[in-house]
Amino acid sequence: MNWLSRIFGIKEKEAPEEASWKSNGSPAQKASDKIFPFKGLEGVRLGRYSDNNKSHKKTQSWYIAEDRYKEKNYTEAFNAFFDYLRDEAEDNVVYKPDGKTFTFTLIQGSKKVHGECDGEMITAHSPLAVMESPSTAVMRRLLEMNYSLYYSHSALDDGNTLHMVFLSDVSSTNPSKLYYGLRELATKADRQDDLLLSDFSYLKPTDTDHIQPLNASELEVKYKYFRKWIQDTLNRVAEVNQDSFSGAIAYLLLGLIYRIDFLILPEAKLLAKLEKINAIYWEKKEEVALVERNHLMKEAIRKLLNITKEEFGESLYHSKSTFSIATPPKADKVRDHIVSANKDSNWYIEHKHPDIALSINEYGVLYNQFIYSMPRVQTDLIIIYMAVMHADFFSELGMANSLYNPEAKELRKESIEDAIDQAIARFKDKFKSLRWDGSRISYDSLYDFGVTFSEHIANMNLETKRE
Repeated sequence: MNWLSRIFGIKEKEAPEEASWKSNGSPAQKASDKIFPFKGLEGVRLGRYSDNNKSHKKTQSWYIAEDRYKEKNYTEAFNAFFDYLRDEAEDNVVYKPDGKTFTFTLIQGSKKVHGECDGEMITAHSPLAVMESPSTAVMRRLLEMNYSLYYSHSALDDGNTLHMVFLSDVSSTNPSKLYYGLRELATKADRQDDLLLSDFSYLKPTDTDHIQPLNASELEVKYKYFRKWIQDTLNRVAEVNQDSFSGAIAYLLLGLIYRIDFLILPEAKLLAKLEKINAIYWEKKEEVALVERNHLMKEAIRKLLNITKEEFGESLYHSKSTFSIATPPKADKVRDHIVSANKDSNWYIEHKHPDIALSINEYGVLYNQFIYSMPRVQTDLIIIYMAVMHADFFSELGMANSLYNPEAKELRKESIEDAIDQAIARFKDKFKSLRWDGSRISYDSLYDFGVTFSEHIANMNLETKRE
């Protein structure tokens, strides 16, 4: 393992995420399931990957891993841990045990993590890029990154390949430490390889054979709506007073970012651009006036129109994931975001701006999806919501049976209810009190549907089973 011989820096910190896990009990049912199966959209991914989606059966593997680790039965503990980590729908983990030793490979977006255990130590690494010539700038970037890491660090092997590295002795690697260590390694590697390759043209990509580009038709539709939604939003924002409607403008701009993230699912450079635009609003909230933040966001969004189809395509691809880049939410936070947005939207209904009201309703739904690792059942229901609100986009992607007819302004209640029933049924083994009351949903208008549907999602009982 001579690739460990040139380590940029290892440091030990108390890891807050691990401590939080211990104080709150086991993780909140992490991992995935298949994307909601609308006919005609097979293979199209909607919504950011979330590892907050384990089945009841899968979750038992986590408890087994904890129990066996406490008994110092490390072989069975690791077997159960990797069974928990593997998502059959994603086919994201290959684990090969051999007595007290094992090897594994897991996929996180554009990167693979390769690991092994010799019975005493667990090591894992993910190749980032090949640096054929020494670069002070690259080394400085990775050194700075090391200071923000708890479990992993960067390294350079003898073949001049940059890696992210995790290593730990077996006796101290409890399931929480292994989970968060691999999560940090995988998610940082997935982000850093794209940024390094973008910022330093002399670096070469490596270990990316698992990535598949979007097919031409899906790319065409997503690029079309990417530009359409941006232009439509900029046009609408320009029509209103920038001072008196500053709150509405902020909702429209941020909602656009969250819609692009949820429906188009960009990676790499484009995802980084969206996150920077989002940060303009939130990170400068206390020091920069809202009107000025709106102006900065508008200008940054306008620049997205300069992205060519080729550049756009480089940031969209099919891959697999093992971990979410976000953390699970508290139910009351999800509820507060949705209810607060709906409350604000009502003012625009009363003052005859129904399109703005509907956009604010959508914002409340998608904000949670942008910042949290959401339970799959809620994400599937939100895909139904988005298929209603953006029926033209879904239709052009290939969805066979539309849930809304824009020309007739008709909500197709029976089809929507069938889709809801399918989404709920898939998770009844996991959530012991999961219920959906269709009588609470209004089909009088798109806005009424959006408010009642989103607030029903916000108030779902997602208490899990553990018998």
